[in-house]
Amino acid sequence: MNDSMNHREKNPVYISFCTQKGGAGKSVFTTLAASYLHYEKGYNVAVIDCDYPQWSIHKMRKREAEQLQANTFYRRKAEVLFQKLNKPAYPVVPFVPEKAMARVSEFLASESERYDLVLFDLPGTVNNESVVEILFHMDYLFIPVMTSRIHMESTLPFIISIHEMITMNPKVRLKSIHPFWNRMTGKEKQELFSYYEKAIYGLGISIMQTRIPQSVRYDREQSIGGSDCLFLSTIFPPDRPLLKGSHWDIFMDELLLIL
Repeated sequence: MNDSMNHREKNPVYISFCTQKGGAGKSVFTTLAASYLHYEKGYNVAVIDCDYPQWSIHKMRKREAEQLQANTFYRRKAEVLFQKLNKPAYPVVPFVPEKAMARVSEFLASESERYDLVLFDLPGTVNNESVVEILFHMDYLFIPVMTSRIHMESTLPFIISIHEMITMNPKVRLKSIHPFWNRMTGKEKQELFSYYEKAIYGLGISIMQTRIPQSVRYDREQSIGGSDCLFLSTIFPPDRPLLKGSHWDIFMDELLLIL
């Protein structure tokens, strides 16, 4: 993270993983980023879940908290983690998009904790005035992209429209947008890959260097009765055996250089 945003910054940095359509894994990325930065990197993080009515991250937190009561292994794992960190799990606060920004200000003002980063999870579609307003209250947007034509037919115009709004309205809070390749299999058609990269770079937008591979680990939550390694959790960071080969740690290092 650069010098402009350190742990003592008065105002937290607002970021969001967002797409034009649902199904791109934005809630997964939001959860992974929050957990990695809060538990592994030492930042104080809050998550604002605006993905109404799903509120999937908020529901995951409730589900995990209940599972801790029933699973001795994970409960002990949590005790060890929080003793080591000397701080609690990050808050996951659900708001409807229409009231989100006002409620976030109230929430931050009421908290004794100072947050370095606030991550916003948004609805699957941005065809909503309230969601668009939230987007332009962010500091940075991270946009997962895939090489499929269907995906790009919605994502590329979305990237263009956001970029144009930033260019035309220099006073908005949103500083920059950062597309990154997602669900890479290594079998992508090179001509499609090159075409989309050229189109994005042609806008003056840089694509992040780290590519996220297609992997089932990105959906791996804690089990009710087992003691499996975890990747996706609001209470734990990704376990190191699953982190290896995921590119997530590399992606997070690249993201921190942007903030």
